Amino acid sequence: MHPISTYAASALMLAMSTTLFGQTSVTYTDGDVNRTMNVESAKATTTYPEVCKEKKPVPVAVAPKPTPEKDSDGDGVVDSLDKCPDTPHGYKVDPNGCPVHVTLHVNFAFDSSVLPASSNSDIDTLTRVLKENPPAKIIIVGHTDHTGSDEYNQKLSERRAASLGKRLVENGIEADRIEMSGKGEKEPVASNETAAGRAQNRRIEVAIQ
Repeated sequence: MHPISTYAASALMLAMSTTLFGQTSVTYTDGDVNRTMNVESAKATTTYPEVCKEKKPVPVAVAPKPTPEKDSDGDGVVDSLDKCPDTPHGYKVDPNGCPVHVTLHVNFAFDSSVLPASSNSDIDTLTRVLKENPPAKIIIVGHTDHTGSDEYNQKLSERRAASLGKRLVENGIEADRIEMSGKGEKEPVASNETAAGRAQNRRIEVAIQ
């Protein structure tokens, strides 16, 4: 085997410096003789600083928003839990969605316990609720504004409650399901200093049991 001259070695290094990967056939001159040898270069792995690498965001799974359950009668209890699915608007309900209380703002004339025609719709609705819930019993409480004496208003409130009780019996509700009382002017819900406030205080409240 012939030793490689200095010139050849330099040529060899130059030739190898131009080859980075894989096996390369290198020709060099040894004196007056051209020689060829196969050189297999080491595989190089290019590395980059961490900051230079492209960082792809990790996808985050987003849970779909649950579809809210339907509340057909708008009483605050969803249909799947509502045992009284047709509660009229304005009635307070229990956790089962069944009516427990309603306030009827009956526009009684001054010093009168006669139910006005404007209250017929509300009374018909109450009648339907009671017929759809046969076990239910009710307590009717009449109220007045502050016009007149306490004693007089107490009697007037009782007559107003009795007027509604009588109408419900006429509509087919059993009398033993109805209890009536009055609280006069003792529990106002609005100011008695204005006509609008006094009209709100002339009311009938019905608790459903």
